Amino acid sequence: MGRKITRILELFGAVILLLLLFPFFLIAVLIVQIDSPGKIIFRQKRIGKDGRVFTLYKLRTMRKNANGLFPPHTQVNDPRFSPVCRFIRATGIDEVPQLWNIIKGDMGFVGPRPELPKIVHTYTPSQKKILEYKPGLFGISQLVLREGVNYKLKLAIENNYYPHKNFTRDMLILLLTPLVLADHTFTRIIPFIKHRREYTDTGWFRYLMSSNGGVLEEGHFETDEIENRKEEEIHAPMARQ
Repeated sequence: MGRKITRILELFGAVILLLLLFPFFLIAVLIVQIDSPGKIIFRQKRIGKDGRVFTLYKLRTMRKNANGLFPPHTQVNDPRFSPVCRFIRATGIDEVPQLWNIIKGDMGFVGPRPELPKIVHTYTPSQKKILEYKPGLFGISQLVLREGVNYKLKLAIENNYYPHKNFTRDMLILLLTPLVLADHTFTRIIPFIKHRREYTDTGWFRYLMSSNGGVLEEGHFETDEIENRKEEEIHAPMARQ
């Protein structure tokens, strides 16, 4: 019964957000098309719960024909994106099409960020535990790691949070997300405010990462190194959004 209620709330919330955000999304589409004409929607295969492959949707913000030998995660000041598109990405408006993924059931509102098959292929057995959870549009790693994501740190954070997650902490993530997006966006346009790429030094992050009332210290992150992985599997040319 709980899952059915959760699913109904997800559908209701996704439809409402689509209606509310659609005008802003159209403005972003026009800006991107003026900046770099091309496809509007970017589609990419990602790995979801229990290893199921699904198609993730985003607004295309990458420059046309900008593929190359880049790490799979976007980097700080990534040259594949113009300054105006980097700003759009900072606002999170490019993620609006993923509300369709929520309606389809591929994703939920709160969960780990789904990854590319080539990245999941490099996971250690302990890192693959994250596949037990339904991916989300919002989540702990999406909240605290805003640019130049280190996927080992991302997995360490996610695999420590989701086994102990609860309704209160998930709701806090949803409440904090627009505040962090606003902070991340404003620091790009206000020169005297320090631009932040991570929010791992905040009190609310330590609270979210606490387990059974005990704060999880940074040194306790499970950061298993991936040894002797083929570099070409991670740095291979791919259309990365």
